[in-house]
Amino acid sequence: MSGSGKSYWSKQLVKSGFKRICCDDLIEEKLSKDLKKLGFSGIADVSRWMGQPYESRSLHASKQYLELENLVIDEICSKLDREKKVVIDTTGSVIYINALTLKKLTTLTKTIYLQVPSSAKKEMYDLYMKDLKPVIWGTSFNRKSGESGPGALKRCYPDLLEYRSNIYEKLAHITMDYSKLRSRNFSVEKFIEIINR
Repeated sequence: MSGSGKSYWSKQLVKSGFKRICCDDLIEEKLSKDLKKLGFSGIADVSRWMGQPYESRSLHASKQYLELENLVIDEICSKLDREKKVVIDTTGSVIYINALTLKKLTTLTKTIYLQVPSSAKKEMYDLYMKDLKPVIWGTSFNRKSGESGPGALKRCYPDLLEYRSNIYEKLAHITMDYSKLRSRNFSVEKFIEIINR
């Protein structure tokens, strides 16, 4: 999920000789014409373009976003055999792409899940609201009678985290602990040591 440390650690790995591929950037690039028409640019504006799950445009935009994400992952996978030290900074919604494409990705790579504890869920929600990123909700969003859109979003966000956590854990070759990754003495060398075991 956004805020778990994917981008931070992928950038740290660049310092150790890895090539970084950022899926957010590639999806944004593919959406650039649509975004430009609206005067949008940047990943925060991709989130604005997609909208929240209680907004009417969200369903269509989410579908378009996932189609582009699937295309991006397919393109990355087709080039992986030529690349040796690569880190792919996926989106949190990678789990919703076509099952065959996802299987290809997890077969060609060592998949790492940066596990966020339940105690950090409020922090994750606050971070999401402060720094909006595109989020695919799947079936994790529902609105109760009389409930505001933002109220439903806040109530459902922990459910989204829980749902995704279970899938991430099943797909991962390695699970890394959120608090360990944030400790002062945890270095990129230790990160690499863990993924090389």
